[in-house]
Amino acid sequence: MEKEIEKMVEDTAKKVAEEPIEEMSELPRKIPQHVIDEAAVDASRERAKELRQMEMYDDEMWNWSGLR
Repeated sequence: MEKEIEKMVEDTAKKVAEEPIEEMSELPRKIPQHVIDEAAVDASRERAKELRQMEMYDDEMWNWSGLR
């Protein structure tokens, strides 16, 4: 019984391995412009926040623990 199962598994694996891979016609997908714009805005906001934090830590009045 186990031999039969092993043979079925091997035959199935061989069949799957030999099947041609179909190219996905959908890829590469076109990214909508609004998604690209939103990502650019998010990156800009994140960078502005990082710059504000860096300036705060470099300011002698705001950073009492010393400059970095």
